[in-house]
Amino acid sequence: MALSVNTNVTSQTVQKNLNKAGDSLSTSMTRLSSGLKINSAKDDAAGMQIANRLTSQTKGMTVAIANANNGSSIAQTAEGAMQESTNILQRLRELALQSANGDKSDADRASLQQEFTAKTGELTRIAQTTTYGGRNILDGSFTNQSFQVGADANQTISFGMTDISATGLKGSYSEATTSGTALKGLSANTTGSDVGTQKASVAGTAGATLATDKFQINGVEISLSASATGAPAAAAALTAINSKTAETGVTATADAAGKIALSSKGDITLAASGVAGATAGLASLGLTAGDNAAAAITDTSEIGSFGSVTVNGQAVTWKADDEMSDVLDKFAAQAGTGATATFKDGRVSLTSGDGQDIKLANTAGGSLAQLGLSAGTSQAKLTADTSIELNGVEVKFKKGDSADTIVSSINSASTGVTASKNSDGSLKLFSNKDITVKDGSAGSGLAALGLTAAAAGTGVTKATTVESTVSDLSILSAADSQRTVQALADAIQQIDTQRSALGAVQNRFTSTVANLQSISENSTAALGRVQDTDFASEAAELTKQQTLQQASTAILSQANQLPSAVMKLLQ
Repeated sequence: MALSVNTNVTSQTVQKNLNKAGDSLSTSMTRLSSGLKINSAKDDAAGMQIANRLTSQTKGMTVAIANANNGSSIAQTAEGAMQESTNILQRLRELALQSANGDKSDADRASLQQEFTAKTGELTRIAQTTTYGGRNILDGSFTNQSFQVGADANQTISFGMTDISATGLKGSYSEATTSGTALKGLSANTTGSDVGTQKASVAGTAGATLATDKFQINGVEISLSASATGAPAAAAALTAINSKTAETGVTATADAAGKIALSSKGDITLAASGVAGATAGLASLGLTAGDNAAAAITDTSEIGSFGSVTVNGQAVTWKADDEMSDVLDKFAAQAGTGATATFKDGRVSLTSGDGQDIKLANTAGGSLAQLGLSAGTSQAKLTADTSIELNGVEVKFKKGDSADTIVSSINSASTGVTASKNSDGSLKLFSNKDITVKDGSAGSGLAALGLTAAAAGTGVTKATTVESTVSDLSILSAADSQRTVQALADAIQQIDTQRSALGAVQNRFTSTVANLQSISENSTAALGRVQDTDFASEAAELTKQQTLQQASTAILSQANQLPSAVMKLLQ
């Protein structure tokens, strides 16, 4: 090699190696101080891209795991509220079953309805106040919500809850109902006591009476008290006269205007008092002394005294000169179509029509007694044995059965049909399935009970399905309670279906979290392999480069001394 002063190739070579060792040493120090193998794109361009993708994936999965856990927490919160809502619905069903029982009165059902209403309100309150992070989740606003459970777009799980308030929960009930007409096969009968076959009557109008007024009835002395004209005088006279009925055989009645009527099964003899100083009591009462012979009582006989009563709640009145037949016709007119009222052998007999009971009451004292009748109710009863067929089961009834007994017989038979009475006394049949009604073996049951073969003679009343919300349900009657039991079953099923969906989505979230954690673990490991510094290897590299740098520096010093060798040649 030529010996030159201007060009020191050896020094340049050593400088190159020294720079290379310095660069490598700087790279090792950067990696060891940052802990990263890739600190800039020049370190590893492809590795940097891989590391960034893995970083996005792992960080995204961390968020996705949190999202999934939040979704699971929402589902658990909703399910907890739904459990309490189910408990409430079960209690509502218990109340409905209690109310449906025949031992409950209207007052009992009203009390049960109070709790039913309160529980229904609580059902709505739970739906409106169950929140997660300030957001309602059970009022129908939380539907089809997506939860980001992946590191990339559209990696979601969706679920939601419908409204579980009393207005949101719906149920349905099936109902077949048929109501009959009048129970023509039933009749009520009441027969009065013997009023005799003859009767005498006298009428008058009461004026003012004095304490000295006296007179005789059938030889018995009657003493009046001082009273004002009209009703007061009549009332006082009635007390005085009727207190001696056992002795005279005469009964007195009076109307509000003060008109008095005397009646007896035998003659009535009126006379002035035999007591000295007595005044004319007969004149004060508008009566006349004399004999009043009893006449035979027939349909055309005058009643002889006015009266006022009610028959089945309807007013019936008569005047003293009304004939017996006219009064009996008024009774029959209020006892139902086909009713009869007769007078025979001194007794009034009243038979109802259209299966009606006979309810008699006085509105003026003693009015019914004039006819030998008394206040009270006579139940309508079957006039002959009969039967009907309900859903293929024959139900038999005996002569003398009342409407209540007929209802009980139907309800105790295994027909699937419940019977009750309408307000007008007719029968009502109810079932949650179709009702088939036919004549029984007697062939007279439908007509006797006022029932008809429904649906153009097919005898089948089809059940219809009615949808209702829980808030519209009631247990104030047995029929309402039966409907409520059916509807609540659907409402409970509606919540159960939602809870099943929530359980499934919770399991999905659990599986998703486990899978995300596994992917995150492996992705993090891969990211570490790509970008993390291998300290053992890099420390060895650092030592190597430090040694090379030191060696290069020493050699560079010697290389720089080579041109000075020329001086030896010049000496």
